[in-house]
Amino acid sequence: MTAVLTLPGKRSPMTSRRKPGRLVIWVSWVIVGLVVIAVAFAELLAPADPNAQDLGALLLPVSAEHLLGTDDLGRDIFSRMLFGTRVSVIAAAQAVAIAVTVGLPLGVAAGWLGGWFDLVTVRVVDAVMSFPAIVLAIGITATLGPNITTAMTAVGVVLAPVIIRLARAQTMSIRSETYIEAARSFGAKGLRRMILPHVLPNIIQPVLVQVAVLMGFALIAEASLSFLALGVQPPTASWGAVLSRAYLFIDQAPLQVFVPGLAIAATVFAFNVLSDEIQRLLDPKRR
Repeated sequence: MTAVLTLPGKRSPMTSRRKPGRLVIWVSWVIVGLVVIAVAFAELLAPADPNAQDLGALLLPVSAEHLLGTDDLGRDIFSRMLFGTRVSVIAAAQAVAIAVTVGLPLGVAAGWLGGWFDLVTVRVVDAVMSFPAIVLAIGITATLGPNITTAMTAVGVVLAPVIIRLARAQTMSIRSETYIEAARSFGAKGLRRMILPHVLPNIIQPVLVQVAVLMGFALIAEASLSFLALGVQPPTASWGAVLSRAYLFIDQAPLQVFVPGLAIAATVFAFNVLSDEIQRLLDPKRR
């Protein structure tokens, strides 16, 4: 969980990487659907209070009463995984939302204005991206204090350069298009008459594709920070927190390590597969 992660870059639409099969895509949709159900209906699906301790039922194996067993404090793992799904996914969405909120305006402004503003923005982005992403997030979180809001704000700041670079490149490409020159010839300028109607609609497709990729990265970042006790704080459950607790008792209850690990891996895999599907669905050349 503490391996150094690098920021995901923009993937070219012309990539030669083999496209996932339809079965893989459907499986990915099912995984995301199950995650959404867990986020929305955790209270209804959970058989027990995720924080309720039962010191007479420590590290129990899988059973009809405890579908995934219990942890070292007698808490129901299945319930904690359900509520942990909500915490992890919402935290990842928070980080991505911060990245887009910060990165999209700066990227568009840098690509549209050029000059000294573009130069300064590029230099700052290069400086941030020169650090390993998770290490930088750990440093920010440790400085500001360990909690899930601070942790995901730090992750959002770390992810923002990815959106900045993507939005800047797309804006610079659109700026030289014929319809932009035509709009200028009719006196159109500024945010309301140029950026909003002409630039943003034409860069939103690659941004949405990148958002799906960043969701997977943010999930891993949240799990990593919570595993290191820099994210959610006890007794709150998240996938990283459940994994961290289970790791201490891997000899007695190894299944408890695999469950959150597989949940993280499957969800990240699904988001990465669906990023390609989103690109295909939003492709203007697709019939």
